[in-house]
Amino acid sequence: MRKKLLAPNIDNSNPTLYPWGRIKDNTGAGNGTPVNEFIYGDIHEMKDKLARLYGIEPNGLPDNETNGYQTIESLRALASKNDFIIDLTLSSGIVSAAIKLGFMLEKESVLCLAGFNFSTETQIKGIDNVTYSLNLIGSFKSGEYVRLIKTSTGITLIREVDAVNLDLAVSEFNFLKKASQTQENAGTIDTAATTPLTNKTVFERRVNGVDSSIYLATQLRNGLLSKEDKAIIDNIAANPIKNIGWFSGFNPGSGTINQNLPVSGNITNAKIVDVLSGMTVVECTLSNAMTGTNYEVQTSIESLGTFNNDTPVYPCLFKVISNNTIQIAMREPISTTHNLKIHVRTIQL
Repeated sequence: MRKKLLAPNIDNSNPTLYPWGRIKDNTGAGNGTPVNEFIYGDIHEMKDKLARLYGIEPNGLPDNETNGYQTIESLRALASKNDFIIDLTLSSGIVSAAIKLGFMLEKESVLCLAGFNFSTETQIKGIDNVTYSLNLIGSFKSGEYVRLIKTSTGITLIREVDAVNLDLAVSEFNFLKKASQTQENAGTIDTAATTPLTNKTVFERRVNGVDSSIYLATQLRNGLLSKEDKAIIDNIAANPIKNIGWFSGFNPGSGTINQNLPVSGNITNAKIVDVLSGMTVVECTLSNAMTGTNYEVQTSIESLGTFNNDTPVYPCLFKVISNNTIQIAMREPISTTHNLKIHVRTIQL
């Protein structure tokens, strides 16, 4: 590239703002900067080279909004230095970057590929031989990618973590990785993380699976509850009495078949089903069905008349017919007129 300052008729009156001079107008005295190949040749060669580098053939039309801007298109196609992976190397204790660090802008960054394991280096130099102080975020290894950032005080290198080095970085920084199911089952390490799936599986193993025997409670050890112990606790907490009620107007040894007696509570119906010499059988319907036929019927006898008439009776006898039907029989030792109320409770066994 030629320097226009060396051309004739160049305005060099302000070298601070225009170090290489300015093009000068012709006042009519032939004192203007020449319009020639020396002044404009390099400009045209630059844009022509840009077009050739990226296979852009000039269309022969002036660049404008209608025809397009092939010069801009050529310039945009040029890959900047930031689009390349820059090599990082180490020489004589100084990190070297294959880029002109002195021409980088503040806060500009490039991606680098490390060719060495970082140790304690404090300086970095570019291919323009300008050396900067080095700041590091995350020690890197050879073959890893590193972000290089130009700052107001020097160069910062930041270790990039990706699929290439993720496992190594996790190990170095003691990040927890997912536990395998085998590790979760054993439960002996503190360097792996529980996940919902492994935790669910191991919980099932310890509660009711292959490992439950060593986690269930015993007489000598606290632990999980077995199904047998759970059933015992449930039975303790549950009220075994399912029905409480009574029927009245009962006179053993007398009555009419299918005669209904007054009832209350969980006894929804009481009718006489048999009358024998000195004995009467009453069938009762329970409002709360028992869970099975293995249950007990408790009865107590209340006198509604006089003790003299109601006292001569034998204890009640019960018979389970179904889970909601019972029969109660009572016999009198001597013939007398009773007026009895029979209180009934059914207890699931």
